[in-house]
Amino acid sequence: MRHDNEKGEYDLMKPIELAKFEEFNFLSALKRSADGREVFFTVSKVDKENNGYLQQLKAINVRSKKTRDVTGWQKKVNCTVLSDGDFLVEPDPDKKGTSVFKKITGKKIEKAFEIGLPVERIIEFDKKSFIVSATTNMSCPDYFSLSEEDKKAQDQKVKDNEDYIVFDEYPFVFNGAGVVNGNRTSLFLVDRKTCEFTKITPDTFDVSSFEVINGRLVFCANDFKTVKTKWDKIYQFDKNNKEIQVLYDEKMQIHRVFEEQGKLYVKGTFGKDWGQMEAGKFYELKNGKMELRIDTEFSMYNSVGSDSRYGRNKNYANIDGTNYFITCDKDKSVLLKIENDEFKRVIDIDGCVDDFVPAGDKFFIIGMIGQALQEICEVKNNKVKVLTEFNKKQFEGYYVAKPEKLTVKKAIDIDGWVLKPIDFDENKKYPAILDIHGGPKTAYGEIYYHEMQHWASKGYFVMFCNPRGSDGKGNLFADLRHQFGGIDYQDIMAFVDLVLETYPAIDKDRLGVTGGSYGGYMTNWIIGQTDRFKCAATQRSISNWITEVGVSDYGIDFPIEQDFGDVRNCAAELWSMSPLKFVNNAVTPTLFIHSTEDYRCPVPEALQLYTALTCNGVETRMVLFKGENHELSRGGKPAHRVRRLQEITGWMDKHLK
Repeated sequence: MRHDNEKGEYDLMKPIELAKFEEFNFLSALKRSADGREVFFTVSKVDKENNGYLQQLKAINVRSKKTRDVTGWQKKVNCTVLSDGDFLVEPDPDKKGTSVFKKITGKKIEKAFEIGLPVERIIEFDKKSFIVSATTNMSCPDYFSLSEEDKKAQDQKVKDNEDYIVFDEYPFVFNGAGVVNGNRTSLFLVDRKTCEFTKITPDTFDVSSFEVINGRLVFCANDFKTVKTKWDKIYQFDKNNKEIQVLYDEKMQIHRVFEEQGKLYVKGTFGKDWGQMEAGKFYELKNGKMELRIDTEFSMYNSVGSDSRYGRNKNYANIDGTNYFITCDKDKSVLLKIENDEFKRVIDIDGCVDDFVPAGDKFFIIGMIGQALQEICEVKNNKVKVLTEFNKKQFEGYYVAKPEKLTVKKAIDIDGWVLKPIDFDENKKYPAILDIHGGPKTAYGEIYYHEMQHWASKGYFVMFCNPRGSDGKGNLFADLRHQFGGIDYQDIMAFVDLVLETYPAIDKDRLGVTGGSYGGYMTNWIIGQTDRFKCAATQRSISNWITEVGVSDYGIDFPIEQDFGDVRNCAAELWSMSPLKFVNNAVTPTLFIHSTEDYRCPVPEALQLYTALTCNGVETRMVLFKGENHELSRGGKPAHRVRRLQEITGWMDKHLK
């Protein structure tokens, strides 16, 4: 592939190297300063020397658009904005469980106060107090209220038992967090002046959402001692008498509580129409009853995938009294606001809104536009102006394939894309890789995906699509109840057929397939249904729904979401959707990529299929990554991410070239 340089001459475009992502700058966590003059954000980069990541807090001036460094590079940055200033929040290295708040004043950063809690989120309750969330454990739920002497005794007790892990409830592990047996998210009332705190919630309460609404603290919590269910209750805390009142306790899956024009709104689902995976609707909680206000099929989170993000971004915020949500719409993420009980599109651009803050008549966003990496952008009247150049030169002189859209015409169309290989010659024949997304309720879009661009630079066609089960097209399209491996498989194969018909340069005898999580499940399913793929690389996958239900941090929710008639006696239904059932049909050479601390799709899911294939004489290889979890491809240690992509690409090269 050639391109014109500044002199009008032609240069060969360089391929995207496997480890190119190590040069990327990842942006996250937009926050408007207390005085509204600046917008804070975090920049993350790879720390190759220590096989990790470094972060730096920066600020951009709302008027001048100039950026400045707030901190130097460090392992982790956490910024919070309160009415009286902007603060860095850091753990005290000398006081276990204590959070230090350092006020940012221009170029000065000075300690302002500390709270003897590992602060996860802090909001202002009133002029005299904060509400803070922090993780406690049932083994010693009042640990943070103990004297220093008693804390030391408790720490010693934990140390004496560090060789033993005791489970007495479910869930007992959680992906990315490890063992969570006994953990609860608790709420504390903190005095602004003295920083003394009082625990608000009972020991058994696990809080998922909380806001101050009309001067009262409203929160969602799951009260459990052994098994945590999908259904929270809604509570109110009365500061005067320190009592908790139940506002709603009927069976409902609650996603969030928030204030809308002085009213208590709830986003959630009863699951009556499309099961427990349906998009939450918006209700007003009034006199103990849910009154429907906005009937929507938007999922209210950014589900458009990429392996070129790092750091946490928000999907929701109430700013200046207006509620904003990011959601997936077909193949992009857009920003909506609630106005008169209707959704209004605030930002709808060709790309993804990863984070946002309003500033007057415009917005600052972290945007992924086209095949460019993240930058801070200004959006006014839906027109985008890129303000920063953190990643501007990343692809200068490199071949970045442009996604070419194809659509399988059905009652609801199946959209997908193709990347052409570097130096494409229509007279040659090329191998191709099918990449399947996770979820399944996520989506591919027309934004940069590093692994796919690398394969295109290695001489592969790359194809990817959004089959039924994906997000962005409503509840009917996303509904896979009782149909895992059925309609989704049909859609994916129909897309592959269309790609082969449209691009005759693809050698139909040199096709590979890969995917992670749900994409790994579908890869496992495919090799048991067809031999048209000459190799497969299955990542963080599921092979047996019966065992997945029993050991995963998500497992017992699956039969509930599938609406099985009897969720406690559904082995036949689970087995019918399990790739392991069809393993004796599989002949495809298969690579397994898995992480030892993946609790979403635990290692036995890979081992079962690997063992069966190996014993059946099918060529196999398994690579386990120690210390990694389900997020290996997106947030794993850099060296591990490199090795993962080396393994997959090497497997494809071996069998397709």
